[in-house]
Amino acid sequence: MLKRSTCLGLLAGSLLLFQTPMDVQSQDFTEKVLGETIYVPAYSRVFSHPNRSDLLAATLAIHNVDPEATITLQQVDYHNEDGTLLRTLLDAPVDLAPLQSKTVLIPINDTTGGVGANFLLVWSSDSGALSPIAEAIMTSGSGGPGPSFTSRGRVIKLQTAQ
Repeated sequence: MLKRSTCLGLLAGSLLLFQTPMDVQSQDFTEKVLGETIYVPAYSRVFSHPNRSDLLAATLAIHNVDPEATITLQQVDYHNEDGTLLRTLLDAPVDLAPLQSKTVLIPINDTTGGVGANFLLVWSSDSGALSPIAEAIMTSGSGGPGPSFTSRGRVIKLQTAQ
């Protein structure tokens, strides 16, 4: 049986793991842009011991947060931990109306991505739009207690009006 102080310490440490760090960028989050390339970390497994890992499903969620502008997803790709392109997840560009979302699933039995898998997405807007929220949700999907967490995307290329 764990002592109460130990349990509280574990809880506090766990809460710190789930805090979303502020991404310090020079970009104003209310600024409308013409497009971006966003990198989103994903994980098909996590290690709990040196020779033991838990398999994870990864769902990429892309939310158009602009209440007025439509954005177009030009490209959504899934890469493995070596950076190799595993698959292209869009057959053609997809429009997201204001406040609409799109999700893509990498199933739990697909371990090709490895621990350092990632999504790379490219979006654009003819008139300019707020940057969408792009995040990966990883879950063990086992129905019992298991790891579940999210990772937020990071803009790595910005397209602004000339």
